[in-house]
Amino acid sequence: MKYKIFQFSFGDGYAGSAKVAILSSYLLSKKGHDVTLFVSADSLTEKRANELGVKTVSFDTSVSLKKYLPEIFEIFLSSQPQFVISHHSLDRKVGVKLKRKFKNFINIGYRHNITKSFPVIGPIMYNYFYDYLVACSKGVANSLISSGILRRKVKVIYNGIKIPENLDSKTGDEIRSKYSLNGKIVLGLSTWFHKERKGFDLLFNAFNKLDDRYVLLLVGIPKEGMSEVLEYAKEFNIDPQKIIMPGYVDNIWEYYKAMDIFLLPSRSEGFSLALLEAAASKLPIIASNISGTAEFIDNDMNGILFDLERPDKIIDAVNLLSVDKVFAEKLGNNAYLKVMNNFTIEHYADSLENFLVGVFREGKIIREY
Repeated sequence: MKYKIFQFSFGDGYAGSAKVAILSSYLLSKKGHDVTLFVSADSLTEKRANELGVKTVSFDTSVSLKKYLPEIFEIFLSSQPQFVISHHSLDRKVGVKLKRKFKNFINIGYRHNITKSFPVIGPIMYNYFYDYLVACSKGVANSLISSGILRRKVKVIYNGIKIPENLDSKTGDEIRSKYSLNGKIVLGLSTWFHKERKGFDLLFNAFNKLDDRYVLLLVGIPKEGMSEVLEYAKEFNIDPQKIIMPGYVDNIWEYYKAMDIFLLPSRSEGFSLALLEAAASKLPIIASNISGTAEFIDNDMNGILFDLERPDKIIDAVNLLSVDKVFAEKLGNNAYLKVMNNFTIEHYADSLENFLVGVFREGKIIREY
């Protein structure tokens, strides 16, 4: 059976969750389902979805939700989808509004991050208005359950990435030349800036103790946030010339190929798409031993994990991978194989479709609109 599916992904579109929403909409459509992706007008999400031919409906989400909610209700009534999948906090508010008004559809909230503590009303609202919460990792699932979400409502479906067919032909040489990286050991991250959550204090404290052969390549820091990064780096006596920030880039795979080692020192992650992309690029990875990340990395097999209580181990791992090229290559190759066998966007779309088939059979949807 083919389904009508509404996916909501409001926001600017730079988050990894937007990629998942776009690509899963595209692949579910290719499988024959009638998928509509609701997006913010003039966002990166809208641009990318339209490039792929995904059916979209856009709204100016800078205004109050109540101004465009009636139009969403009208579209819902005319289409009568069996599923609504919400990816962000604003989207989940829409999901609640839809479930208040229209009972007979399956309401799914996708959670890409570890939940933070919130008032009791949070889990009560989710438990009452959502049929399921899909978590991108076991770590996220456990955080939802511990916050009060009913265990039977939580389902784990791991994130997946789209890997370009010509990835092997990419070298990163142009990027290394552009930023004078030849002869340097490039430590790379693809991230937004958050001192604690993304572990920039751990990163900078370790980087300060490395010699002048090393540079940091931070991809994804917006222009307006670069000065804050450099100011924070000064607190660790880091020369700003050793930090390269190209901003948000479209040719992200060229930047991965320009890296020698990928770092993910986060204190909290859902299931990092950047981690999967680095693995697909066959990079040796050094990451914090936390939920989500440790569900992908097997220590010393396809990456190196360090405990947050021992951030000095970042330095040891960097030095090891800089010297032992055979070990570094082994980690990169094993990470690549794990991604290809388990964590492509095709794997995600197949798992999501199987989940929808199963819950539709269990749920008895009766149209009474």
